[in-house]
Amino acid sequence: MNTDKQRDPSLAVELLAIGDVHLGTRCSGLPPDVRDWGINADELTPATALASAVDLAIGRDVDAVLFAGDVVESTNARFEAILPFERNIRRLAAAGIDVIAVAGNHDVEALPRLAGLMDGFAVLGAGGRWARHVIKRDGRPLAEIIGWSFGERAVRQSPVADLLSNPLEAHAPGLPRIGLLHADLEASGGHYAPIKQRELDAAGLDAWLLGHIHKPSLSAPATGKRTAPSGYLGSLIGLDPSETGPHGPWLIKIDAQNAVHVEQVPNALLRWENITVEIDDILDVEDVGDRLLRAAEESARQLNETAVNPRVLGLRVRLAGASAHYQAIRRAISDGKWNMMARPVGDTMVFVNKVLDGLELPLDLMEISAGNDPAALLAGRILALQGNDGSAQPLLRDYRARLFDTARDDRWSPLNDQRDAPDPLDDTHLRELLLRAAKAALYAMLEQQNTGAPS
Repeated sequence: MNTDKQRDPSLAVELLAIGDVHLGTRCSGLPPDVRDWGINADELTPATALASAVDLAIGRDVDAVLFAGDVVESTNARFEAILPFERNIRRLAAAGIDVIAVAGNHDVEALPRLAGLMDGFAVLGAGGRWARHVIKRDGRPLAEIIGWSFGERAVRQSPVADLLSNPLEAHAPGLPRIGLLHADLEASGGHYAPIKQRELDAAGLDAWLLGHIHKPSLSAPATGKRTAPSGYLGSLIGLDPSETGPHGPWLIKIDAQNAVHVEQVPNALLRWENITVEIDDILDVEDVGDRLLRAAEESARQLNETAVNPRVLGLRVRLAGASAHYQAIRRAISDGKWNMMARPVGDTMVFVNKVLDGLELPLDLMEISAGNDPAALLAGRILALQGNDGSAQPLLRDYRARLFDTARDDRWSPLNDQRDAPDPLDDTHLRELLLRAAKAALYAMLEQQNTGAPS
């Protein structure tokens, strides 16, 4: 270990924790002409994000760097990952910084193989058995990391339940104990080490740092609830447009009283956000693009005001409101008319990744639903879905049953292995699907009936 640390004397230990990196893959959703913006696409990768995190660790002279699994995308991807990973492991080793990792479901084979090819980091809990690593400075124990790694790609039992049944005795009395684990929190069964928050609380550790889910959720305990910080570190950089919000490594600070403090460093050069743009007062379809560019500028400026300056900001924009140009705007959305528009805002290039249809029908649904024809029935169902109250539940159950066999067909099974794969039949996704289809059908029905629906 490095013996020349210049640190805040109130801190006994400082660690840098890194969530899912997925080396060997690239961020999706970027425009193909990103280089035309004067941006090197290689800057917007997990490998560059890892190098930035290591810069931070060395600059702060932390005691250790922790990886919470899925450092590598897959066994085959390790050949692409080995160069950036080994380069950064060597930098940390040269700085006297311990590196401790656990294997996740993606790198269950790849990470141990990499550990066998290079020195400088330890894979903790290999083979699905809990193990410890004691971080030391000048031979003095600072903290104990308790970790478990996937021993096979699918694990259906809770590893924390196993820890509770077969606890690891503390290395030394009063030594802070940090849990490092790749798992599926609050999952009802599943293939990726399903665990419960109550299990984490019962383990009695001073913090739990989790990998697997790419949305960060690590937080300090709320009064009267959890007694220790726990949650997901999230992906190091937003790997696709669904991974919105801040991403980056976490500083884990342990003070002289062994209290654990957590702080995210949102330094990812690529950031994704969802925004909503109202278009009720749009006078011409061509005005939509101008409004989108203004909204994009405002989104970037709001981030910049919080001292967050991503190199690239990608937006998914939901158009909302009712417009007399309903049908023309929907056609433009379907054609991708406004996708990939971009403009610079300060040091940030902001672009529209995709425009989504959240438009309301420019019709009085209550009035239409009062009739007794098919349009009235359809309008009533739209109102029920929009209200999202008890009357929507029978519709959702009915259509979930109708679509179940199609959604669960084996041909779609590879989608379940995608990162944070959503359930297409949960209430939120099914309701959105039904509303889009029902609105389009009602509008077409009324146009055919020549009831005066706007064009």
